[in-house]
Amino acid sequence: MTTVQQSFERLVSLAIERETETYEFYMQAAKRAELSSSAKLLKELSEQEVGHRKKLEAAFKQGVCGTFVCKSVAEFKKMDLDRYLAEVPLTPSSSPQDVLIFAIKKEEAAHDFYKTLSELTADPSNKVVFETLAGEELKHKQRLQDLYDEKIQQWM
Repeated sequence: MTTVQQSFERLVSLAIERETETYEFYMQAAKRAELSSSAKLLKELSEQEVGHRKKLEAAFKQGVCGTFVCKSVAEFKKMDLDRYLAEVPLTPSSSPQDVLIFAIKKEEAAHDFYKTLSELTADPSNKVVFETLAGEELKHKQRLQDLYDEKIQQWM
């Protein structure tokens, strides 16, 4: 039978995988970017995703999953935290608009996920880690939203 801690371990492990996938996504998008400013932004975002992964790995090694306040596996499942980490596929033929929308939604979901984890941990130092990650994801979303508004919205 799965314990609450094992459920959180699986979830944080999945978040680490998603940070790696997001890094790879941004690097591939940077290679395909037509504007050097877009490529630069995407590379910066990819580097920050590496930092996020390292923060999560460090928290995981320090036992963060034992600090979450959740009384049962049923309560954990009811929270439906997996929804924040759902993957929406892009195709090679996805337009720049599709890529930006995808990235904006990805950053928003990551923000919501880390914000929720910050509210669930009883440990102040872990709370700071998740609040920091949530804030960084929100900044990423805003940068992408600004890029969308500047490059895409003007044509609509």
